[in-house]
Amino acid sequence: MENHVAVVTGGSGAVGAAVVQKLLAEGAQVLVADQVPPALSDNKLKFFPTDVTNEQSIAALVTQAVSIYGTVHALFNVAGGFKYGPGIDELELADWDALINLNLTSAFLSIKHILPLMKQQKYGRIVSVSARSGLRGDPMVGPYAVSKGGVILLTQSVAEENKMYGITVNAVLPSIVDTPANRLQMPESDFKSWVAPADLAEVMVFLGSERARAVTGACLPVYNLA
Repeated sequence: MENHVAVVTGGSGAVGAAVVQKLLAEGAQVLVADQVPPALSDNKLKFFPTDVTNEQSIAALVTQAVSIYGTVHALFNVAGGFKYGPGIDELELADWDALINLNLTSAFLSIKHILPLMKQQKYGRIVSVSARSGLRGDPMVGPYAVSKGGVILLTQSVAEENKMYGITVNAVLPSIVDTPANRLQMPESDFKSWVAPADLAEVMVFLGSERARAVTGACLPVYNLA
């Protein structure tokens, strides 16, 4: 990733921070798009306050990236959220909308606004976080499963639309990621079987690098032992 510019949405969270750390280790310039600044500090790391569910905010992010770096080579859609329960018949519309917007609409908006830069330079890497739940309808996580399933189909559609521009578009499908928030949601679980953020970051940065130039439209399982 030497001399590459990467935008990481949700780069201040547990998974996002692991992705940022791996990108910096590989020599990338990194712009974090989040609502809170990252805890990491590095001269190759910059922060831009962003509401990933708001189109004007995403457009401003891309403008900022161009003004600083001139372009963007890789986009990592890490921003997202998880909520366990209730069942569909007890779910409030606002809670449904919140997860659809945070997990799916955010990825759509980021891709929409960064694609023109990548198409112009005929190069780009887009990596999004979906989930194993996006492959099937798990109980008590309806809106989460639907939103992550949408990320899979979005990934495949954008990959097909942009093959001729030298742009690869892929996603990772973790089981449960071992983050503080997930531990709070499911305190009785076996945390050792969950996916470590650093392990997920390894796969994501591979997909965002030249090493994965022959891979596009892929949705890779990253399940660990879960």
